[in-house]
Amino acid sequence: MGKSWGIVIIIISLVFLSTVVYRNKNLYTTKFDPSIFEKKYNQSQWVIPNSKNVISDEDLFTYVGYRYIKGLNPILINPETAHLGKYLIGLSIILFKNQRIMSLIVGFLSLLVLSHIVYYSTKSLIASSIAIFLTSINSLFSDQLIHAPQLDIFQLLFLLLFMIFFLIYKKTGIKLFLLSAGLSLGYFISSKFFLVSFIIMNLVLFIYYFIRKIDFKKIFVELAVLNIVSLLTYVFTYVAYFLYGGTFRGFLGVQKYIFIFYKSSRIEISKLLGSYLNLIFFNNWRYWTDGYPIIHYQYWSILWPVVFILGLISAIKFMKDKKARKDDLTVLLTSFLIVYNLFLFVTPIYPRYLLLLFVPLNIIIAIYFGKMLERVIPNLFRNLSRHSGLPRIRS
Repeated sequence: MGKSWGIVIIIISLVFLSTVVYRNKNLYTTKFDPSIFEKKYNQSQWVIPNSKNVISDEDLFTYVGYRYIKGLNPILINPETAHLGKYLIGLSIILFKNQRIMSLIVGFLSLLVLSHIVYYSTKSLIASSIAIFLTSINSLFSDQLIHAPQLDIFQLLFLLLFMIFFLIYKKTGIKLFLLSAGLSLGYFISSKFFLVSFIIMNLVLFIYYFIRKIDFKKIFVELAVLNIVSLLTYVFTYVAYFLYGGTFRGFLGVQKYIFIFYKSSRIEISKLLGSYLNLIFFNNWRYWTDGYPIIHYQYWSILWPVVFILGLISAIKFMKDKKARKDDLTVLLTSFLIVYNLFLFVTPIYPRYLLLLFVPLNIIIAIYFGKMLERVIPNLFRNLSRHSGLPRIRS
């Protein structure tokens, strides 16, 4: 009976997302016009200082992705943001004549990998379906499909791929999956802010290993493989730069420029500390323009604080359970939630940054409550059949 309910929940989730896509079908059928985006870029703040024609991130990434895929040296336009996601946007334009289709594909692939992660760990279709449902109805996820292309949806897929490959490696010990985890980690850090993503994931791994109390030698080997493979993957995203005659010393110079670019920001972090919590609970967050105005997010949902609280409660309960502290997925998720919450606490945010917070919360909720429902549902139907005089339903 649990499997039947799981299938029903998955179908409901997919129907909901399909409805969202259908309502916005024009976005996925509009043919990309390079001249329009070139004009937007040339009149934007990236070319004309203090320009009133501000270009949005999705339009910027669309134009840049198109130029990259056409062979432009990636350090010439928008080098501040890692390149892989923009290459995928450009690939979407080449393959589908539309910049948003790739986000759609990646979104549904993310749900597929998400369900596999939960099912691989729990063998529960109910738990897997709950994770899919909570992610599907989250406005941050659907926003990534509507206001595409953004880079967060690509990061989400690569984070989930890292998790599943890492989990399979920890269970089987097969080195190929460790290498695959390293590649996925490399894709993750190559999709948005390289240094920040790299630091986040290493802190996550350190906390994971600390909780799991794994042998130091094994920790050293695994971290070495993951970091070497991921860094090589990041360097490979600069292949066009090297083909144009770029040197490794020049590559390091570009990384220094990116670091200085973000470091030179005049944002007063002290005025923004914990702003993400106000966004989650009260739909208020401070934007880092003059005066640090309070802004409301159009797609905020009352489910945000509910999921946030339930997720943290689930993580705390797992960490109090000695058996759960030996489960690789729950420890990995808890480690990520610790680090990512700290990151959001001290970071000037956009609402879309919360996508990588809520999906792990959805997973840990699904695991905790999925196990509970696996026990409750069969007993519920047995009691109903007993009191109604109907034949008993086998679970």
